[in-house]
Amino acid sequence: MFVTVAVFVSMGSSKQVWLIRLSMLDPFSYSKDIKSIVLDDVHFEVKHIIRKNMKRIVLRVEKHNEIRISSSKVSYKRVQAFLHEQKEWILHRNAHLHTPFAEGTCFYYLSNRYKIKHHETSLKINEDSVYINPAKAKKHSDDFYKARAKEYVSSRLDHWKDIMGLTPSALRFRCAKKQWGSCSSKGVVTFNPYMMKLSHKMIDYIIVHELAHLQHLNHSKKFYALVEAYVPDYVDIEHNINALSSKFMN
Repeated sequence: MFVTVAVFVSMGSSKQVWLIRLSMLDPFSYSKDIKSIVLDDVHFEVKHIIRKNMKRIVLRVEKHNEIRISSSKVSYKRVQAFLHEQKEWILHRNAHLHTPFAEGTCFYYLSNRYKIKHHETSLKINEDSVYINPAKAKKHSDDFYKARAKEYVSSRLDHWKDIMGLTPSALRFRCAKKQWGSCSSKGVVTFNPYMMKLSHKMIDYIIVHELAHLQHLNHSKKFYALVEAYVPDYVDIEHNINALSSKFMN
């Protein structure tokens, strides 16, 4: 017996509704657990969470090539059959998952693209490749961007604050998913280290933009007039940055 439920799944800035069939369990069927399964030549690791008194098998695919199921104890054959029944949904969901540090994908630094290759030590760039430990890729990547931002962005900030005559009360760096920079009413300027994925010109614009907020804490005509005085083509640059934001802020 099966029941159908609606599940809301976040994918970037949008939300989609998936219909998942949940299997009613046979409470008298017990056996060994399932650890992996191959569906249309795609190998999946299966993580089975046993919960007492569950009457259904609940299926999740939240990580690439990894299936999570929750149920009470149920036979190996029953779980295997259930996963094959849900094969199309599993493969479709798996194909839409983002794997930013998969081998062969791109790593961005100062608008240059590097091909990701896996190794066991810390992050290292060599010619057109970046070598990264997949188990620690997110941390090593964030640490890389933070270190480079503290060095490069700080230097460019010194350059622009002398030209503009505007100096923040403090400088901070924080990885974020929604904004490249901010300026508080107390004059504290914060930059997103992921801006190191952008071009030199884009980074300069973000710095000028936040320094301009020290004089105009808004986006008024006076604010943009001040920005334009130092970055005449700011409209085009801002457009290009916005086009990259969803891709680079992670």
